[in-house]
Parts: sequence; structure tokens; C-alpha cells
Amino acid sequence: MQAADLIGWGGDRIVGVRKLPSVRLAPRDDLAGLARVAPLLRAARDLDEWAATQDSLEAESELEPAVTEVAASALDLAPREVVAAWQVVLAARSATAPGTDRPGSSWPGAGLASLLVHGSSEAVLNVWDTALAVILASEELDGIATALYTVGEPVAIDGLFDAYASAAGTSRSAAAPGPAGGGAGTEESPEENSRAEGGSARDHGSALSLALETLADLAVVELGTEESDGSLTVALSPLGTWGVHRRLRAQGWHVPVLGAAAKYDASGLLAALADCDAEDGEAEITIWLAARDPAAAASELIAAAASGSPGQRGAAFAVLDRIGLGALDEVKEAQSDPLLRAHAAVWLLEHGEDVELDPQDRTWLLVDLGSGLLEEANPADVVAELLPSLPPEDQVEIVSGLWQVSHPGVTDLLTALSDHHPDPSVARAARKAAFKARSPAASTD
Repeated sequence: MQAADLIGWGGDRIVGVRKLPSVRLAPRDDLAGLARVAPLLRAARDLDEWAATQDSLEAESELEPAVTEVAASALDLAPREVVAAWQVVLAARSATAPGTDRPGSSWPGAGLASLLVHGSSEAVLNVWDTALAVILASEELDGIATALYTVGEPVAIDGLFDAYASAAGTSRSAAAPGPAGGGAGTEESPEENSRAEGGSARDHGSALSLALETLADLAVVELGTEESDGSLTVALSPLGTWGVHRRLRAQGWHVPVLGAAAKYDASGLLAALADCDAEDGEAEITIWLAARDPAAAASELIAAAASGSPGQRGAAFAVLDRIGLGALDEVKEAQSDPLLRAHAAVWLLEHGEDVELDPQDRTWLLVDLGSGLLEEANPADVVAELLPSLPPEDQVEIVSGLWQVSHPGVTDLLTALSDHHPDPSVARAARKAAFKARSPAASTD
């Protein structure tokens, strides 16, 4: 996937993506195992031990350039790696407390070494997470990490470079003009502008490349290749996904997690399903139902459907299909709720019950299902799926009467039909019905 089409840079701002994807988090022991061997944490461990032998080095000080060079030579690291590792050392000390299995705030000697070998998973992840916060802040990479999480799949590095350079104001279209009022003697030539822009873009590309190397050293990202053309790609690692998930959740984002369905109530399950593809959704439903008695699960789903959105009502009855006849009594009771009556009647008919579904219920259900689809899908796609098998004259008849349906979503649905239906007669009928829905008195004209 090309990042430039999907990602807007600017701290935590996400552009062009409606919601964050559901993610599957690895077990914490597995994550801690990845953190223990992250090259940057190991470099921090070595630097921590080396610093403890330097009498002239203060515990909480920044490294002077000369000290950085000495440490780099002693530990066989690049100077930039020493700078990043020292940030991790200081972060680890600030994040810990005496009496724990984590390093203390004074010179810990072999503190990080002991932590990485013997520390608990929680202790290791705590230090790694603190290191992540420091690296993202120091390298101004918070937006990039969030964007990679949002995309949810490998991104072409070339596209990432282009988006980064564009956001930094180095794209050709954002090139600064010559001095105000300048004539031929003061304005740079196109060739000079082009060279300046190219050099600036290369500078930003180089900076981003080094930053990605740092993220890879902390095991935040994984570098790979695109099978189709061999181009380089970057994606969050399982550890990086866990770390960015924690940060987004702390910032108040809704960040759904796959495999956690058993912990949710029915409303939580229905919300999670909206973020899943079909395969993941089936897995979440299976987990959720396995943790509940069928009748109890049905009662939860009915209650969630009664208080939820149109899309959640449809999803709830789809899950009730998975329960089958074990939900029969609860669905029968749901017929007494005006919001659920039509859904319940259809469900009962499909399960062999003798139930009457009158025309008013059918049109209400059509509006409710259409409104549910509009919550997640493009309006043009909803219109294409809503009445696909009926001839245009029948669609006109149905659409013309929808304004009479007492449903809060009827106007939005009619507007979608008027804007996107390919048949002019149906679109015209939807426009008229939408006008009547907005102004009921117009129906008496």
C-alpha cells in the first residue's frame, strides 16, 4: 500500500481513514521476549554497564559529544546508536522505583542487564514502553507510528518518504517562491529551485531512513519487501502494535482488539464486529458464544439490539442466527419492542415459526437495514445492494412510500437513493419522498 494516499502527518492527526483497525495483540510473555532481544535495549544495557565505570559521568546527565565518541568506540556502536541508547538508559531509570525487579534511579550497574535476563514480563515491557515514548518524541515519529497502526499492513517505504517530505513542506508544489517583488535579478531559476528541493527532500528522506532504523532497533517496525515488485516495505511489529495500541488507548481512541470478545458484553461485541472482516468476525462470535449459555447470550443480544444503532440491531440478529433455536423464547419476547418487532418476525419466520409480517413492518425493516449499512459503507454501495432484484417500477413504488416510515434514518436513506440510484425514475421518486420526509405537510399538496 502507498502511504501517501492514506496518511496525513502531524502528531496524532490521522487523515483519510475513518477508524482504527482491529488488531490482534500477541501474548505478553511473547512480547517481553521480543523486547529482551531488541538491539536498542541491548545497546542500552551495554551502555549502562559502561557508564557505571566512568567516574566523571553524572548519572542523569546528557552525554557530551566527546563522551559519545568514546562510548561508540568502546561498545562498537555508531554515535547515533549511542545517543538513542543513552536516551533509553535515562528513560529506564526514570520509569523505575526501588524495591522492584527493575533498575533504580541511581547508577544501577548491571540493572538493565539483570532486567533483560531475569526481569518479569511486565517489568521488561514497562521499560520498553518508556523507551518507545522517548524515541517517538525525540525523533518526532509519533505521527508515523500512529499512521502505520492505522494502515494495518506493510507500507511502501518510497511512499512513506514521499508523504514525510510533503508534510515537511519539501514537495515541488509547496516550494517557496522568490523574494517578494523580486525581479529577474533576485528570483532563483527553476533549475536552482529544483536542486534545492531535491536536496531538501533527500535530507528529509535520509532523516526518515535513520529514524526508521532506530524504530527497527527497538523492534517497533519490521522491514520487508513487496512480492510483486521487490520494493521495500515497513510495518509495525507485534511489539510495535502493542506499544502504539497502548498509546492510542491512553489518548482516548477506540482501539478494538481481536481475540478479546469473551470479555465484552453484547454491546461491546457488536461494536467490535463493526471493525472486523468476515473471517475475524466469525472468530470473535465463536469466542463470545462459547463463554455463555445460549439463552443468556440471546438475552444480552436482544438488550443490546434494543439500545443500539440500526447496524448493531442487524448484527445482533445475525449473531442470534448462530445461536439458533436456543434463542427462540428470547426472540419471541422481542416482538413486543417496536424497534425489534420486524427483525424478530423475520428471524422467527426463517426458523420455522408461524409469524405474520405486515407491509409496514417490511418497509420499516428496509429502512432500518439500509440505515445500518450507511453506518459503515459508501452510500453508492448501499444503494446498489438495497433493492437489487426488483424491476425499476417496483422500486419506484416502494421508494415513493418510504417517507411515511417512522424511522430517524429514513431521510438519510432517501437522500442516498436520490443521489446514487442509477435509474432516473427511482432517483426522482427518492427525491420527492425525501422532501416529504423533511416536510410532511408537502404530502397534502
